[in-house]
Amino acid sequence: IFNGVFVKLNKASINMLRIAEPYIAWGYPNLKSVRELIYKRGHGRMRKQRIALTDNALVEKALGKYGIICVEDLIHEIFTVGKNFKPANNFL
Repeated sequence: IFNGVFVKLNKASINMLRIAEPYIAWGYPNLKSVRELIYKRGHGRMRKQRIALTDNALVEKALGKYGIICVEDLIHEIFTVGKNFKPANNFL
């Protein structure tokens, strides 16, 4: 209950969403929504532990090798579905 997932859309994922459509709400988030979700409820996974995103050091340690060094970079990568979307999304 009350879970959210960011998914990169392709034909297969759209077909899965259509099957589950009666039980879920889905759509395209705007930048404000993504920012609010990550700042308010964002957690990162490091060493199989779920850690609240309280500072940029955590994000830089986990995703610095992808050029994501702060929470705003993480938000940008998720919103634009950039080239490092998969590692950024897996971190969340």
